[in-house]
Amino acid sequence: MKALLSLIILTFSMQSFADCDLLLEDSNTCIEYTWTNGPHLNSRAERNFSELVVKYFDADDTSETALENDLIKVLPWMIMPNMEHGTRPVITTQLEDGSYLISEILLKKMMGYWEIRFVDSTDDSVLASFKIQ
Repeated sequence: MKALLSLIILTFSMQSFADCDLLLEDSNTCIEYTWTNGPHLNSRAERNFSELVVKYFDADDTSETALENDLIKVLPWMIMPNMEHGTRPVITTQLEDGSYLISEILLKKMMGYWEIRFVDSTDDSVLASFKIQ
Protein backbone atom coordinates (compact mmCIF):
# COMPACT_ATOMS: atom_id res chain seq x y z
CA MET A 1 0.00 0.00 0.00
CA LYS A 2 2.83 2.40 0.88
CA ALA A 3 4.54 1.62 -2.43
CA LEU A 4 1.36 2.37 -4.39
CA LEU A 5 0.82 5.65 -2.51
CA SER A 6 4.45 6.65 -3.11
CA LEU A 7 4.08 5.89 -6.82
CA ILE A 8 0.94 8.04 -7.07
CA ILE A 9 2.60 10.95 -5.25
CA LEU A 10 5.70 10.66 -7.44
CA THR A 11 3.59 10.61 -10.61
CA PHE A 12 1.71 13.77 -9.66
CA SER A 13 4.84 15.56 -8.48
CA MET A 14 6.49 15.00 -11.89
CA GLN A 15 3.57 16.39 -13.87
CA SER A 16 3.46 19.99 -14.99
CA PHE A 17 0.57 22.03 -13.68
CA ALA A 18 0.80 24.68 -16.41
CA ASP A 19 -1.14 24.56 -19.65
CA CYS A 20 1.61 24.34 -22.28
CA ASP A 21 1.22 24.61 -26.03
CA LEU A 22 4.66 22.95 -26.20
CA LEU A 23 6.78 21.57 -23.37
CA LEU A 24 10.58 21.49 -23.37
CA GLU A 25 11.01 18.54 -21.04
CA ASP A 26 14.77 18.91 -20.51
CA SER A 27 14.35 22.38 -19.03
CA ASN A 28 10.73 22.01 -17.80
CA THR A 29 9.85 25.10 -19.84
CA CYS A 30 6.49 25.78 -21.43
CA ILE A 31 6.11 27.56 -24.74
CA GLU A 32 2.85 29.37 -25.34
CA TYR A 33 2.23 30.85 -28.79
CA THR A 34 -0.49 32.97 -30.39
CA TRP A 35 -0.79 34.18 -33.97
CA THR A 36 -1.44 37.93 -33.92
CA ASN A 37 -1.40 38.22 -37.71
CA GLY A 38 -1.88 35.18 -39.93
CA PRO A 39 -0.55 32.72 -40.61
CA HIS A 40 -0.56 33.82 -44.24
CA LEU A 41 0.45 31.39 -46.99
CA ASN A 42 1.51 33.61 -49.86
CA SER A 43 1.12 32.77 -53.54
CA ARG A 44 3.55 33.97 -56.18
CA ALA A 45 4.56 37.61 -55.57
CA GLU A 46 2.41 38.17 -52.44
CA ARG A 47 4.33 39.34 -49.37
CA ASN A 48 1.89 39.17 -46.47
CA PHE A 49 3.96 38.75 -43.34
CA SER A 50 2.70 36.75 -40.37
CA GLU A 51 3.31 37.56 -36.69
CA LEU A 52 3.46 35.31 -33.68
CA VAL A 53 3.74 36.08 -29.95
CA VAL A 54 5.73 33.52 -27.98
CA LYS A 55 6.00 33.27 -24.20
CA TYR A 56 8.35 30.99 -22.28
CA PHE A 57 7.57 30.11 -18.66
CA ASP A 58 8.43 27.50 -16.06
CA ALA A 59 6.05 24.55 -16.34
CA ASP A 60 5.56 24.46 -12.56
CA ASP A 61 4.72 28.18 -12.31
CA THR A 62 0.94 28.46 -12.04
CA SER A 63 1.18 32.24 -12.56
CA GLU A 64 2.93 31.57 -15.91
CA THR A 65 5.41 34.41 -15.40
CA ALA A 66 7.36 34.99 -18.61
CA LEU A 67 11.00 33.93 -18.66
CA GLU A 68 13.67 35.76 -20.60
CA ASN A 69 15.05 33.41 -23.21
CA ASP A 70 17.84 34.36 -25.57
CA LEU A 71 19.03 30.77 -26.13
CA ILE A 72 16.08 29.76 -28.31
CA LYS A 73 15.49 31.10 -31.79
CA VAL A 74 12.29 30.74 -33.80
CA LEU A 75 12.70 29.30 -37.27
CA PRO A 76 9.93 28.84 -39.89
CA TRP A 77 10.69 25.60 -41.75
CA MET A 78 9.17 24.07 -44.90
CA ILE A 79 8.83 20.27 -45.13
CA MET A 80 8.48 19.06 -48.73
CA PRO A 81 8.44 15.52 -50.19
CA ASN A 82 12.07 15.63 -51.39
CA MET A 83 13.62 18.49 -49.42
CA GLU A 84 13.36 20.84 -46.45
CA HIS A 85 14.33 24.48 -46.07
CA GLY A 86 13.83 27.61 -44.02
CA THR A 87 12.76 31.06 -45.09
CA ARG A 88 14.12 34.57 -44.69
CA PRO A 89 15.19 35.55 -41.14
CA VAL A 90 12.44 36.63 -38.76
CA ILE A 91 12.63 39.58 -36.37
CA THR A 92 12.36 38.85 -32.64
CA THR A 93 11.39 41.68 -30.30
CA GLN A 94 10.97 41.30 -26.54
CA LEU A 95 7.69 42.82 -25.33
CA GLU A 96 7.02 44.59 -22.02
CA ASP A 97 5.27 41.55 -20.52
CA GLY A 98 8.36 39.38 -21.16
CA SER A 99 6.96 37.57 -24.19
CA TYR A 100 8.44 37.88 -27.67
CA LEU A 101 6.96 39.16 -30.92
CA ILE A 102 8.18 37.12 -33.87
CA SER A 103 7.53 39.26 -36.95
CA GLU A 104 8.23 39.33 -40.67
CA ILE A 105 7.48 35.62 -41.01
CA LEU A 106 7.22 35.02 -44.76
CA LEU A 107 5.50 31.76 -45.70
CA LYS A 108 5.02 30.77 -49.34
CA LYS A 109 2.42 28.28 -50.54
CA MET A 110 4.34 25.17 -51.70
CA MET A 111 3.96 21.40 -52.05
CA GLY A 112 4.40 20.49 -48.41
CA TYR A 113 3.74 22.14 -45.08
CA TRP A 114 5.30 24.79 -42.86
CA GLU A 115 6.18 24.36 -39.24
CA ILE A 116 7.57 26.69 -36.61
CA ARG A 117 10.70 25.31 -34.98
CA PHE A 118 12.19 26.35 -31.67
CA VAL A 119 15.92 25.87 -32.09
CA ASP A 120 18.80 25.93 -29.59
CA SER A 121 20.91 28.87 -30.72
CA THR A 122 24.14 27.24 -29.49
CA ASP A 123 23.98 24.09 -31.64
CA ASP A 124 20.94 24.53 -33.93
CA SER A 125 19.20 21.44 -32.52
CA VAL A 126 15.40 21.45 -32.73
CA LEU A 127 13.89 21.62 -29.24
CA ALA A 128 10.22 21.66 -30.25
CA SER A 129 8.03 22.44 -33.24
CA PHE A 130 4.44 22.76 -34.35
CA LYS A 131 2.82 22.34 -37.75
CA ILE A 132 1.18 25.46 -39.18
CA GLN A 133 -2.47 24.72 -39.88
